[in-house]
Amino acid sequence: MRWPSTEAADNHWPRRGWFRRAAMKTVARVRWVTCAPSRIRSVSIFRAKVASFSSVKVSVRFYGTRGSRPVVGPDHAEFGGDTAFVVIEAGGEPVFLDLGTGMDAYARRLEAGQLVRASVLLSHYHFDHVQGLPFFTAVDVEGARLRIFTPGGPDPLERLFAPPFFPVSPLRFRGEISVARVEEGRLELEASRVEVLALEVPHTNTAFGYRIEAGGISICYIPDHQAPCGLDFFDEKALRLAEGADLVIHDAQYSEVEFAAKCHWGHSTYGYAAALAHQAGAKHVVLFHHDPSRTDSDLLEVEKGLAARYAPLGLRVTAARQGGMILLSDEHAAAAGAL
Repeated sequence: MRWPSTEAADNHWPRRGWFRRAAMKTVARVRWVTCAPSRIRSVSIFRAKVASFSSVKVSVRFYGTRGSRPVVGPDHAEFGGDTAFVVIEAGGEPVFLDLGTGMDAYARRLEAGQLVRASVLLSHYHFDHVQGLPFFTAVDVEGARLRIFTPGGPDPLERLFAPPFFPVSPLRFRGEISVARVEEGRLELEASRVEVLALEVPHTNTAFGYRIEAGGISICYIPDHQAPCGLDFFDEKALRLAEGADLVIHDAQYSEVEFAAKCHWGHSTYGYAAALAHQAGAKHVVLFHHDPSRTDSDLLEVEKGLAARYAPLGLRVTAARQGGMILLSDEHAAAAGAL
């Protein structure tokens, strides 16, 4: 049997990320082991390692979908009222996207005694994206851990969740909460088995968008994005994050009528979100960061109209539903949970 050459591996596997590095290291090790009969047992171990990387599955679950502030009532039963909180799982520790009030729904799903250990990609410090953290008692447990990566470092959290604004700082919880400043560029979250591209996107304050990659799967997360007032061009960094993505989760707070009066408020229209995803060659865009005034019937109408417009162009359009889940694999993408 011939082992694949380094050149063959270079042509076959992705050109970057933890999957490529693990696979290339495995090939090099297996080629070396074939020359050492006394270590032939290692061959089966590394074959198993390659096989474990051959099929990557990623789940994306929405626990908070709303922007600005949480809402409650029968008019928001289907799409939800909690603010931004999304959980990605790719076979390792979960990745949390933002820290909105949807954290509470996630905590209620945890099994008794289950420890939370996760990495957090925080887009920015606006209150709707962090207001779930001080109530997330799942991290007030010995052995729990959150590693928060943010554009601003730890200072804003320490100032926000402290007297006189808040009685108890979550940074003093019994679990470990670390906060690290993230810069533009690539970040590898080994415990979560993902690689991240972080780039600044237009907003009223410093805000980042993220591209999360696991094997051949890519997810773009841009929850707050200041569209141009003319809705007539796309930010290059936003396009880079969304380029060819399997899934784009994008700010879709306003209608065009609302946007005309609020074009400097830091957000996008739902039509702009779909247009950007199409321009980037993405496969599926999820409209996110719903305006508090947007009812279930409003969102169903928006979703239906944009889905019909973009389906012939090869782009799937859905609106984020609280509790909904999307399952992705490196072979195909499937939707579950009514998304």
